Amino acid sequence: MIRYLKILSQHQHPFRFVAARLLMATGLCRWFTIQQQGYRLRFHRANLSSQLWIDPGFREEALSFFRRYLKVGDRVVDVGANIGDTVLVEALIVGPQGHVTGIEAHPRTFEFLEDNIRLNKVENVTLIHSAVGREEGVVRFSDDRRDDINRVGGGDLEVKVARLDQLLPCDAKIDLLKVDVEGFEKFVFEGGPDVLLRTACVYFEVCSIHFGWFGYSIRELLELMVSSGFVLLRHSGDAAVSLVDTSFDPPKYDNLIAVRDLKQFLDRTGYIVT
Repeated sequence: MIRYLKILSQHQHPFRFVAARLLMATGLCRWFTIQQQGYRLRFHRANLSSQLWIDPGFREEALSFFRRYLKVGDRVVDVGANIGDTVLVEALIVGPQGHVTGIEAHPRTFEFLEDNIRLNKVENVTLIHSAVGREEGVVRFSDDRRDDINRVGGGDLEVKVARLDQLLPCDAKIDLLKVDVEGFEKFVFEGGPDVLLRTACVYFEVCSIHFGWFGYSIRELLELMVSSGFVLLRHSGDAAVSLVDTSFDPPKYDNLIAVRDLKQFLDRTGYIVT
């Protein structure tokens, strides 16, 4: 009780926090939707849904890159699509001339993703229920109540895993590949060398703790990206990026950008290099 009172005293939206917990506990949350910029999300029993119901602007900073980089007609692949907020932002920006492929491994989260795509009646999205890795097969997957941190390993769920090159066999150019898979990033890229060759930009998370779960370092992943022909960048301001080398090691986690053509990327986004 004391712990919860402390949480409430420090929370920016304590009343909505309590209401969100009650709505999720009773299952009544599914009757509510959360308005975002140009789309809605159903209030599913999911961490991200709860956070957005409490504070609808919670994800705006995280989504700013997609709004700045993407253009009408782009092709996007979103690995680790969660409940679909990034997929919906991507789909709305690229429009009917473009296309988004959303890939999500956790079965319950995938159901929420499908429901949010139906809710918004978007037709330029293809959804794939699969984990993505270096080899085809089956993997154990966690089923934590904090669903946005579920990952390969350490759980009782069994989920099929496929290589990215298997899931995306065509030869079309990919304008953006977004990967957020709680530490499994290196294996996603190792299973998709052909996809990487036709990808202009990759947006991906790095975290030494997460990578350590799978026995590799940030340096190993960054060396893989550099050897695949990418230049590494990170946000250094609202309209700025800075160059990153393979020694980059943030204290917690960070999102990096890997681009094939730096000048083209800067012209497209209006970012400056600091």
